[in-house]
Amino acid sequence: MLEVANPGSKTTLSLDENGRFQYFFVSYAAWIIGFQEMRKVIVVDGAFLRSKYGGVLLSAVAQNAENHIVPVTFCVVDKECDVSYEYFFQNMRSFVDDTDELCIISDRHPSIRKMVSRIYPASHYGCCMRHLGENFRNKFQNSKATEALELIEFHTWSRAFCPGNRYKIMTSNIAESVKTMFDVEREFPIVAIFDEINRRFALLFHLRRMELVHSANRFVTSIEKDISEYVNAGNKLLAHQIANYKFSVTGHGDVATVNLQGRTCTCRIFDLDKIPCPHAMAAIRSQHGGNFGNQIFLYCSPYYSVEKYIMAYCQEIHPVQTEDSWVVPLDIIQREIPPPYVDPRKLGRRTYKRWHGVGESFPTRKNKY
Repeated sequence: MLEVANPGSKTTLSLDENGRFQYFFVSYAAWIIGFQEMRKVIVVDGAFLRSKYGGVLLSAVAQNAENHIVPVTFCVVDKECDVSYEYFFQNMRSFVDDTDELCIISDRHPSIRKMVSRIYPASHYGCCMRHLGENFRNKFQNSKATEALELIEFHTWSRAFCPGNRYKIMTSNIAESVKTMFDVEREFPIVAIFDEINRRFALLFHLRRMELVHSANRFVTSIEKDISEYVNAGNKLLAHQIANYKFSVTGHGDVATVNLQGRTCTCRIFDLDKIPCPHAMAAIRSQHGGNFGNQIFLYCSPYYSVEKYIMAYCQEIHPVQTEDSWVVPLDIIQREIPPPYVDPRKLGRRTYKRWHGVGESFPTRKNKY
């Protein structure tokens, strides 16, 4: 019925060898369409469910140009392991292409990294800098931290060494925010959780859709602000052309080389953020002269445009109607799916304290009297 209300959505249900509920995966058509218009960076994380059946709610989320959270998919599994993440990424692979442009970020869960390398071999994997920083602060002294960072491989945590592009998305904070959004609902049955996911994101998509619909700007507000600051800084620099589309830019005791055709600068801001840095602004002014203002936007990523922003929210999210209005095929009505098995010894008051993940630690706080 979710697919009937939202054509183009993807849902899958997996049962175990005894015919009991095992996994459930969902991605709304609005999310699938919206992600096509955004930076190709996805953050993956899991949140424990607190109903009597337990389980984990896996999420994959992205960010729009204004750094708002946009869901890509949600999935309920029994636990975070190779098999569950394989199911998760295999289903996501049906609408999120495996390309060199894609970057997937998470905490350092070994199953995520393993399945990304297997199911998304052309994409790039990056670890969350916040998790990495907490682990090193609690586990290592300075000399040993250096050795450990070298073993981890620079491209997984350093934006400068990543062969793909993670833009400014350095942590898994957006996925952590999703956990907080549905903290109370994680105690509810699965149907109630997904009803709340539907309701909240239907409202957010409507608000985002209307936010810039009448804007006269070419790019979203935060990028227009960055461009204005970079233009002012670039006005204080001196650019010398050294080849076609290539400039040497000096100022404030610094020398940078800008390649306008390759969209690169030795300061790396132009390369990584896909916005002309102050050095590039000086080079663009030297290249285009009086037409400088109109040319800036040709050197910015189209993902930052107001047009892309509005297109990302063009699809509406519709709620599933009440059961008395459903028209369900007979084979679906007759199908009985028991819930997951629950060990009676584990029933009772459930633990609310989060257990540490693999490679994750937190400082021990002692009471002071």
